[in-house]
Amino acid sequence: MNTAKQIKSDIQYLLTKVEDVEALEAIRQELEVIHRKNDTPAFMEGVTTIREGVTLEQLMAEQNYTPCTYEELLAALK
Repeated sequence: MNTAKQIKSDIQYLLTKVEDVEALEAIRQELEVIHRKNDTPAFMEGVTTIREGVTLEQLMAEQNYTPCTYEELLAALK
């Protein structure tokens, strides 16, 4: 069974082999999330990093967004 020290050493070795800046940035963000997880209030777990280059259509598709009709809106407001 690997110890924490061995795993850290393996991760450091693998990181030295990575040259892709975007991959390294993604790894850093994930590690920061893990590091802050114990200090973060529960509601912050739902907050995600900002993604650049995503379109409104992509977000709507990911969230299965369907707009309500005007009649549904009026009914909800009553």
